[in-house]
Amino acid sequence: MPQPPAQAALPPPLLYLAFIAVAIALSYALPVPLPANSWTAASAVALIILGQGLSFWAMLLFKRQHTATSNFDAPKQLLREGPFAISRNPINLGDTAAYAGLALLMGSLWPWLLLPVLLYLMNWLVIRPDEIQLEALFGDTYRQYCRRVRRWL
Repeated sequence: MPQPPAQAALPPPLLYLAFIAVAIALSYALPVPLPANSWTAASAVALIILGQGLSFWAMLLFKRQHTATSNFDAPKQLLREGPFAISRNPINLGDTAAYAGLALLMGSLWPWLLLPVLLYLMNWLVIRPDEIQLEALFGDTYRQYCRRVRRWL
């Protein structure tokens, strides 16, 4: 079985934006519309606000603890409080919620069809390399944390 890359292949926000861009292009080239109404619009806005709120909360904790905020830098400490008590990847979870909100606003099936591929690539290209690095840096503390807190939810 191939090994994940040693470091995140690209910043997660760029991966999400790339998938949104592909979904938009496919929506224009091969439209597969989904019903949209005021409820889907309200749900979309809520998902975007909640998702980005979760991401910003996690980033704020990184800043407050003076540890790495990028997948390309080694963290100085393992965060386990706040949103990290619920998910080992709250920023990615928040970005996924925002992606779902944008998908609802688009009113197209394409972003939903692309979502499993996006999540697979996030797990393989971003999260797995982070987990390998965190285990190497924090050892048993990180393994215990993984037993208590799920990767996504």
